Amino acid sequence: MTNTHFFFALTLPDELKKELYGRIEQLKTAVPFKKWLHPADYHITMAFLGHASELMRNEATAHVKRTLEKEAAFPLILDEIGTFGRDDYPRILWAGVEFEQRLFDVQKKVYQACLETGFSLDPKPFKPHITLARKYNGEEAFSLQQASSLTGLESKSFLASAITLYQTHIGASPSYEPICSIQLQ
Repeated sequence: MTNTHFFFALTLPDELKKELYGRIEQLKTAVPFKKWLHPADYHITMAFLGHASELMRNEATAHVKRTLEKEAAFPLILDEIGTFGRDDYPRILWAGVEFEQRLFDVQKKVYQACLETGFSLDPKPFKPHITLARKYNGEEAFSLQQASSLTGLESKSFLASAITLYQTHIGASPSYEPICSIQLQ
């Protein structure tokens, strides 16, 4: 059970997941990555909990619910493709969203609620992104410009309306199981 991890994430609408997956389908042959995520796994991580007992998960979920009870849903705009890791052989290919202060405010509330519940969280600054693929394994150096042009990723608006606690299932596809969703008003 120690390989099982949990995290809170902004839930993406199913329509957006389908559209995003459709836009990156052509990337799979042109830009080789070792693993492409299942569209059901697309999300924006708010707080990675790691291994967590049922008691700690329940306490964190209750605290996050209380913290977000007056939060309203808000719009986000999908706007870019980016990478983490080396520019020429990145470890992560992601889609990003335009800056929206509300997203940062909600993430901070989720993160703080998890800290107050007793979790030790990664202190790195929040960089909202949707992981699309992992471990570039092409023979030639990766080109972000080529990847961006192939996706045709233009501004796409969607409503951020739920935060979900997910459980990982390493090796499965999809890999993330929704455990509990918290709806924004």
